[in-house]
Amino acid sequence: MLAAADGCLKAEEVSLITKIGLRRGLKGWQIQELFDDQKQHELFLPESLANRMNMLYDIMELVYVDRLANKNELAFIENLLIEFQLEPKTMEVLQGLFQNGTPSAPDWRDFVDSVCCISV
Repeated sequence: MLAAADGCLKAEEVSLITKIGLRRGLKGWQIQELFDDQKQHELFLPESLANRMNMLYDIMELVYVDRLANKNELAFIENLLIEFQLEPKTMEVLQGLFQNGTPSAPDWRDFVDSVCCISV
């Protein structure tokens, strides 16, 4: 849903979604079913902070796969942060982390640790 927000699902987005799906334990056929399913679905919000941070990482990775974030993608992230009950300033930190590519594991861990301190 997010990857197609700009009206087009690019090859690099398909590749990354497939990689994320496999990383999260989905089978290839399950990922293909997600691509084939054209219905609108409600967004699943994980309960645990760890799962929310994993989801946020995957989404940010997808938004910045082309190194550009459009206004629809940024609005999606801002709404997600509200749903996760995180402060709006979290958006600036996320953009800083991902603007030059996927952040290193230590940088992401530092971000997650800081989120524990700024959540409302």
